[in-house]
Amino acid sequence: MRRFLLLALLVAFGCVTSVAAGGITLSTGQSDYTVLVGEEATIPIAVENTIGADTTGVLTQGLRFVPESGGPATRTQSRPITLFLDTREIAVSAGTATEPGTFFFDVAFEYGDWPRTHVALPEIRVHVVQSATEQTEQTEQQVSSVSSVSTSSGTGELQGGTSSSSGKQPGQMPQDMSLLQDQAAREHDRMQALRSALLTGLEEDPLVREIHAILTSHGYVRATTTIDPTGEDTGTFVFGYRGGSGEAIRASGLIANGTAAYAAYATDRSLVVPVAVPANETYRRFASDLADAGFFPVSAAVNATPGATFVSVGFADDRNRPAAIIATLVGGEVRAVDLKDPPDLLPLAAAGALCIVLLIAYLVRRGAPKAPEPPVSPVPGDPRAEALRLLDEARGEFDRGDRKEAYGTAGRALRSYVSSVYGTGAELADGDVLRLIEESGRETVVATSILEQCAAVSYAGFPPGDGEFWTVIRAIEALIGQC
Repeated sequence: MRRFLLLALLVAFGCVTSVAAGGITLSTGQSDYTVLVGEEATIPIAVENTIGADTTGVLTQGLRFVPESGGPATRTQSRPITLFLDTREIAVSAGTATEPGTFFFDVAFEYGDWPRTHVALPEIRVHVVQSATEQTEQTEQQVSSVSSVSTSSGTGELQGGTSSSSGKQPGQMPQDMSLLQDQAAREHDRMQALRSALLTGLEEDPLVREIHAILTSHGYVRATTTIDPTGEDTGTFVFGYRGGSGEAIRASGLIANGTAAYAAYATDRSLVVPVAVPANETYRRFASDLADAGFFPVSAAVNATPGATFVSVGFADDRNRPAAIIATLVGGEVRAVDLKDPPDLLPLAAAGALCIVLLIAYLVRRGAPKAPEPPVSPVPGDPRAEALRLLDEARGEFDRGDRKEAYGTAGRALRSYVSSVYGTGAELADGDVLRLIEESGRETVVATSILEQCAAVSYAGFPPGDGEFWTVIRAIEALIGQC
């Protein structure tokens, strides 16, 4: 009863809440469900895919729990998912509640090229009650208030109505329950088979082996493995590594065509990098110059791609000014080293002092000015639309052969979006962008690898492969959809 209670309710009521667009239809049994305190609130969603092909997109779950006592809690989760031709059902879960209250679910699925097709279910409510008596009373109320809402494919017009007839024959529910359980078991087995196949390929993948070799050479061991398939040969992976003192590093990446499109990690252990980097003469000279200026190493990030491996060692001084040394490796050998340091502040300070003197002289002659009006912050437009426009511009530049400009524009698209969503919308450096993402509570590994790869091509001039650019574009689109 605990896990399949909601499945039973799905069968018990015949009215359907559904929304369809472009050949994808999502539906639930009703708008309201009931579970006991401590039971898992899982909602089965029926899927109908009439597009004629496997469809990959992003499933977003907005969840709000309002307890009978205390304040509400809200969270949003997005994950890539593929709706195969034979996919009949997916499930979303709110977990369990330790006190009575109500879960409010908002479920949406986006897919296709930009502008993407958006399919959203009406709000779903899961009531958490203390006793079986309350559960029965809630269920009886739901029978009389179930609604049916649908959108016609391609029109977006709403059609609604109410019904209290289930249309089920006596004795039919146990048969349907068995069928749904069999379908759930088959889907579970299929996903396990996909994870196993993807993991087997990753174990021999050169990018994953390269990252693994770097981390194990510094005393780290792999502690956790997470594979999230989005198709037969696509998905994402996260490998958790742990050091001897308990420190953790998350290595993650994207799987495309059964192989790693990239593998990356970031850490506050500044020298957890390939040994060839600190041994390089140019790196040592740059590091010595930074040390003389009062900078010390504070972080490191590594992004391995099929064409090259990009390494960034971050530095900071006692005023928290950032600097970085970026190295590009091919075949384990350092091919380029670039220094990204803060501007020299002495000339600026001298110029500022001169401006102040001239301003004072001007004020003495003209008198004190009126109090200046407070600056008005610019009203940002649509951050997502602007980021997508920049990505389209980057695609055009790449198609024309302007590869350095294309990578620079792609990086600007990500920086612009993050700055508009989490900051003021002003132009930011890569380090400030990553800080905003981290302060929002999100992972920075993927964004770090994207920005460093864009910088390596647009600033250092490393020639990328054709496939790497499109991988970067897809990764930025995924981040825009999740942030």
